[in-house]
Amino acid sequence: MVFESPHLRVTLEHGTATLWLGFPGDPVNALDLSRLRDLDAAVAAVAANRAVRVLVVRSAKPAGFCAGLRPAVMESLRHPTQRANFAWYGQQVFERLAALDAVTVAYLDGPCLGAGLELALACDHRVCVARPTTHLGFPDTFACFGGSARLRALAGRRAANLIASGETLSGREARALGLVDVACCERRGKIELRTLLDRVESRPIKPTRPELLGLADERRAFASLDRGRVESAPEVFAPALRVSPSPPPALPLPPLPTTIGVLGDDPNAARIAAEAVLRGGSAVVCGNRAPLFAHLDTALARGFVTPLEAEQARLRVRASDALAGFDRAGLVFVADGHDPFRLAAVVGPRAVVCVIRPNLAARPNTHPPVPFPHMRRVLRISFGDPGRVGLFPGPGTATDTTDAVAAWLAPFGLTATAFPVAARLLPRAA
Repeated sequence: MVFESPHLRVTLEHGTATLWLGFPGDPVNALDLSRLRDLDAAVAAVAANRAVRVLVVRSAKPAGFCAGLRPAVMESLRHPTQRANFAWYGQQVFERLAALDAVTVAYLDGPCLGAGLELALACDHRVCVARPTTHLGFPDTFACFGGSARLRALAGRRAANLIASGETLSGREARALGLVDVACCERRGKIELRTLLDRVESRPIKPTRPELLGLADERRAFASLDRGRVESAPEVFAPALRVSPSPPPALPLPPLPTTIGVLGDDPNAARIAAEAVLRGGSAVVCGNRAPLFAHLDTALARGFVTPLEAEQARLRVRASDALAGFDRAGLVFVADGHDPFRLAAVVGPRAVVCVIRPNLAARPNTHPPVPFPHMRRVLRISFGDPGRVGLFPGPGTATDTTDAVAAWLAPFGLTATAFPVAARLLPRAA
């Protein structure tokens, strides 16, 4: 063992060391000042060990590589001087990683965003597992640890737009831009890593490092950030109670159901169902399947999946005009204009029914006077600004239902906000 801390460890075998990132909490392996210090200590330990010829940086978690900065970082760095010092220290840590005598390889499997992508760019080589959950980019539209300079050295003029736009790339799109050396499907990930390591171990020659220009400008830009811009919610959600993050529930929340149902046509529900299918789940649709298939085609075109994986995903989407198969769905979206009471005799007692409403105004009660059998699992949902979702539990909706829906939507890039005060506005169906 070259280095070990509560959340970082560096193992060594035959001259190849592996730095395992295992920071707790969400987002996955998110960084802050104390975690940067841990990372700095690990890099120093590797630099001091002359037996290390190759260093692999990878996540010890299955959920992703590194999703950027912890949400509390911007809140804690209240003064521009604090933000500038934080950026300076991160630049120094990542530069020490880049300057190691050992050849460095980043193994990217899952989200690699913001500071996480900056960490990967500080390595000499990058192997990326191109799966639906693997996104690379700067969704917060800033870099702070030298990422802008390293990105500019690889992508040229496109670097500034990639950061400013907040666009995220698939692994294969990143390979086309030269940001990663290899992008492959999940089953070839370890094979491609081993192939690259065999080549590097046989001839451990460091690539020429580009001259980093504009680090001071990057620090100034980060120091001038308005922390409210990063943390604020849309004004319409201001009086609500944020569901995520919330105090840990007494019981663990259930995982995302393997089958998602969609009653009617809604683009947001179609996107969520499509992404769930791409991740190995299934969907049953009573309505038009074309929007869902369009998302699958887009994922294929952008390189998130292979043609075989896309075809397998299409086979996991079932059409059901008579609601057959909805009894197996653990999460059901009911599009605006459709009556959720059609599901009353179909869905199971543990299924969560989300009734989609496009606005916050109450609607007249049009459903039959028969009570929904599982009101604890019914709530209204409204998709607002990009990445924001409003949850409107009814008087009988269980708290764990709201918590579960918020947790299920988070991996799809959606932040849920609950409005308990608006429960009286809900129709009895939702």
